[in-house]
Amino acid sequence: STDRKEHTEKAPALYDLTTLQRDASRILGFTAQQTLDYLQSLYEKKLCSYPRTDSRYLTDDMEKSVPEYAAISAIILGTNVPDTIHTQQICNSKKVTDHHAIIPTQSAGKIDIGTLPVGEQEVMKLIATSFLRGICLEYKYAITLITADCLGNTFQAKCKEISELGWTIYSAKEDKDCDTLPSVAEGQVFPVSKVALKEGKTTAPKYHTEDTLLAA
Repeated sequence: STDRKEHTEKAPALYDLTTLQRDASRILGFTAQQTLDYLQSLYEKKLCSYPRTDSRYLTDDMEKSVPEYAAISAIILGTNVPDTIHTQQICNSKKVTDHHAIIPTQSAGKIDIGTLPVGEQEVMKLIATSFLRGICLEYKYAITLITADCLGNTFQAKCKEISELGWTIYSAKEDKDCDTLPSVAEGQVFPVSKVALKEGKTTAPKYHTEDTLLAA
């Protein structure tokens, strides 16, 4: 059998404290306390908004300022803003509690980020990346799955084809199309040309990191 499904992934919401701590742990190896300390220092330098927030959106009255914050984020990262800015994706007053999501401030676009301590630089880059992702288009791709039967044993081949990179253009992890699968028809029969048996061992579950512990 063959099966092809289209998939769409919306842009991630902006950072609250916990999601930023999780990414800083996973990407940078920082502890939750280190990340909070860097954030607090950036906040005191008026370079990022209030860090102890559990909101991942901005208020509706901040919509007009979104292009400015996007430009600031692009300066921090040394990149370009998206061709189209989707402000409505990150502005929702109903999802904001005491403080809005963590974003760069206007002052952050006026300093040389290289003058900051390395830890603060890296956290600022994460915040800026989060902002640019949040205002991007969706990430779209298709998964094709071929399922074959050989003497009662099921084998599968899978291929991913990307149609719209969307917010992943600001992702550190590069996502690529896989090798194209052959064109096959439902119920088609093929001769078996080669068989190989591979042995392996499973590994024990990994210990918790601060990222997975925060998620739990």
